[in-house]
Amino acid sequence: MTRSADGADGRDADRPVRRASRRGVVAVGVAGLLAGCLVTSEEGGSTPRQTENGTTGGSDANDGGGSDGDETGSDGDGGGSDGGAEEATPDEVNPDGSGLVVTDATVRDVTQGGGWTRVRARLTVENAGRFEYGTIEFRADAYAVPRGSDEREAVGFASVTRRFPRDDRFGGTRSRSFEVTIRFETGGTPVRPDAERYAVDAAVRRAEPL
Repeated sequence: MTRSADGADGRDADRPVRRASRRGVVAVGVAGLLAGCLVTSEEGGSTPRQTENGTTGGSDANDGGGSDGDETGSDGDGGGSDGGAEEATPDEVNPDGSGLVVTDATVRDVTQGGGWTRVRARLTVENAGRFEYGTIEFRADAYAVPRGSDEREAVGFASVTRRFPRDDRFGGTRSRSFEVTIRFETGGTPVRPDAERYAVDAAVRRAEPL
């Protein structure tokens, strides 16, 4: 009786224990798979948070790596309340996106003296962007154009900065004109000092809104 109890009864008693162990292995495997999903869903260096129902929070890329979706502006449905933050005036605007365009560059005169040649030009600039500017910087390049040739020879350049007061900031209501002088050594070109024999190109290099 003792062997029978230790045999059949003992084996029957061991079976539930082995089934429970297999369920335990399956449960551990599922937990491992879930943990693997959380790791592979990581983007941009942020770690997703796991809620009580097993889903991950903080999936928005712009939630600051820890802000909840119900904070202002994090879920994108805050209406116009976030417009002020998004439309805040930057300290500087990329020249390509500033909307500032040099529409004309006219050589006014060319003079020589003291071993230098000076090309004076007038630049006309329009503001087609959405900001009003307090400081803008140009680069103006001068070219000599030999008579009977269409080729231009670069002879010098100048960087020019212009600042505007707050009561006369550079907006889009009207174009502005700027005078620029480009100086280079007279021996740099054989072209004589004639306004018709020189040309100037200019472009915006820096733009700071007010």
